[in-house]
Amino acid sequence: MPIGRPTKYDPSFIDKAIEYLKTCGGHNMKLPTLEGFALYLHVHRDTLYEWAKKYKEFSDTVKDIEQLQKEQLVNDGIYGGKEVNATIVKLLLQSNHGMKERTDTTTNDKDIPSPIYNGKSAK
Repeated sequence: MPIGRPTKYDPSFIDKAIEYLKTCGGHNMKLPTLEGFALYLHVHRDTLYEWAKKYKEFSDTVKDIEQLQKEQLVNDGIYGGKEVNATIVKLLLQSNHGMKERTDTTTNDKDIPSPIYNGKSAK
Protein backbone atom coordinates (compact mmCIF):
# COMPACT_ATOMS: atom_id res chain seq x y z
CA MET A 1 0.00 0.00 0.00
CA PRO A 2 1.57 3.35 -1.11
CA ILE A 3 2.23 5.88 1.59
CA GLY A 4 1.86 9.62 1.08
CA ARG A 5 -0.33 11.95 -0.82
CA PRO A 6 -1.29 10.96 -4.38
CA THR A 7 0.42 12.93 -7.12
CA LYS A 8 -1.23 15.97 -8.61
CA TYR A 9 0.49 15.24 -11.92
CA ASP A 10 -1.73 15.36 -14.98
CA PRO A 11 -0.57 14.78 -18.57
CA SER A 12 -2.39 17.99 -19.51
CA PHE A 13 0.45 19.87 -17.78
CA ILE A 14 2.43 19.47 -20.99
CA ASP A 15 -0.23 21.59 -22.74
CA LYS A 16 -0.12 23.96 -19.76
CA ALA A 17 3.60 24.43 -20.44
CA ILE A 18 2.77 25.63 -23.93
CA GLU A 19 0.24 28.07 -22.46
CA TYR A 20 2.81 29.25 -19.94
CA LEU A 21 5.48 29.77 -22.61
CA LYS A 22 3.09 32.02 -24.56
CA THR A 23 3.20 34.38 -21.58
CA CYS A 24 7.01 34.51 -21.77
CA GLY A 25 9.56 35.94 -24.13
CA GLY A 26 11.27 39.22 -24.83
CA HIS A 27 8.04 40.73 -26.13
CA ASN A 28 6.50 40.22 -22.66
CA MET A 29 9.74 41.04 -20.79
CA LYS A 30 9.43 37.66 -19.06
CA LEU A 31 12.05 34.93 -19.05
CA PRO A 32 10.71 31.36 -19.13
CA THR A 33 11.76 29.65 -15.91
CA LEU A 34 10.88 26.46 -14.09
CA GLU A 35 10.03 28.58 -11.08
CA GLY A 36 7.57 30.57 -13.20
CA PHE A 37 6.03 27.39 -14.60
CA ALA A 38 5.70 25.95 -11.08
CA LEU A 39 3.86 29.10 -9.97
CA TYR A 40 1.67 28.84 -13.07
CA LEU A 41 0.69 25.30 -11.99
CA HIS A 42 0.45 26.26 -8.29
CA VAL A 43 3.09 23.70 -7.25
CA HIS A 44 6.62 23.89 -5.87
CA ARG A 45 9.58 23.84 -8.26
CA ASP A 46 10.85 20.63 -6.63
CA THR A 47 7.58 18.95 -7.64
CA LEU A 48 8.40 19.66 -11.29
CA TYR A 49 11.74 17.90 -10.87
CA GLU A 50 10.07 14.90 -9.25
CA TRP A 51 7.53 14.66 -12.08
CA ALA A 52 10.35 14.96 -14.61
CA LYS A 53 12.02 11.91 -13.02
CA LYS A 54 8.81 9.85 -13.25
CA TYR A 55 7.26 10.95 -16.56
CA LYS A 56 9.36 10.99 -19.74
CA GLU A 57 7.08 13.41 -21.62
CA PHE A 58 7.12 15.84 -18.72
CA SER A 59 10.91 15.53 -18.49
CA ASP A 60 11.11 16.64 -22.13
CA THR A 61 8.86 19.59 -21.32
CA VAL A 62 11.12 20.67 -18.45
CA LYS A 63 14.15 20.42 -20.76
CA ASP A 64 12.32 22.48 -23.39
CA ILE A 65 11.68 25.26 -20.86
CA GLU A 66 15.35 25.23 -19.84
CA GLN A 67 16.47 25.36 -23.49
CA LEU A 68 14.10 28.21 -24.31
CA GLN A 69 15.41 30.10 -21.30
CA LYS A 70 19.00 29.60 -22.47
CA GLU A 71 18.14 30.67 -26.01
CA GLN A 72 16.41 33.83 -24.78
CA LEU A 73 19.32 34.70 -22.48
CA VAL A 74 21.83 34.25 -25.29
CA ASN A 75 19.83 36.23 -27.84
CA ASP A 76 18.85 39.01 -25.44
CA GLY A 77 22.39 39.13 -24.07
CA ILE A 78 23.96 39.48 -27.48
CA TYR A 79 21.30 41.32 -29.45
CA GLY A 80 19.17 42.87 -26.68
CA GLY A 81 20.27 46.35 -27.62
CA LYS A 82 21.24 47.95 -30.90
CA GLU A 83 24.85 46.88 -30.44
CA VAL A 84 26.39 43.51 -29.62
CA ASN A 85 27.15 43.17 -25.91
CA ALA A 86 30.83 42.20 -25.90
CA THR A 87 30.77 41.15 -22.26
CA ILE A 88 27.99 38.64 -22.89
CA VAL A 89 29.73 37.32 -26.02
CA LYS A 90 32.95 36.85 -24.03
CA LEU A 91 31.10 35.04 -21.25
CA LEU A 92 29.36 32.71 -23.72
CA LEU A 93 32.60 31.93 -25.57
CA GLN A 94 34.28 31.08 -22.26
CA SER A 95 31.37 29.06 -20.87
CA ASN A 96 30.14 27.23 -23.96
CA HIS A 97 33.21 26.99 -26.19
CA GLY A 98 36.15 26.66 -23.80
CA MET A 99 37.81 29.87 -24.99
CA LYS A 100 39.73 31.71 -22.29
CA GLU A 101 41.40 35.06 -22.03
CA ARG A 102 45.08 34.54 -21.32
CA THR A 103 47.93 36.67 -20.07
CA ASP A 104 51.58 35.92 -20.71
CA THR A 105 52.73 35.19 -17.15
CA THR A 106 56.30 34.27 -18.11
CA THR A 107 57.27 37.77 -19.28
CA ASN A 108 54.43 39.93 -17.91
CA ASP A 109 53.68 40.84 -21.54
CA LYS A 110 57.11 42.49 -21.97
CA ASP A 111 59.37 41.92 -24.95
CA ILE A 112 61.79 39.03 -24.57
CA PRO A 113 65.40 40.12 -25.01
CA SER A 114 67.28 38.67 -27.94
CA PRO A 115 69.53 35.75 -27.08
CA ILE A 116 73.23 36.39 -26.85
CA TYR A 117 75.60 33.98 -28.59
CA ASN A 118 79.34 34.16 -27.84
CA GLY A 119 79.00 37.69 -26.51
CA LYS A 120 77.06 38.94 -29.56
CA SER A 121 73.35 39.70 -29.82
CA ALA A 122 71.35 37.60 -32.29
CA LYS A 123 69.89 40.77 -33.89
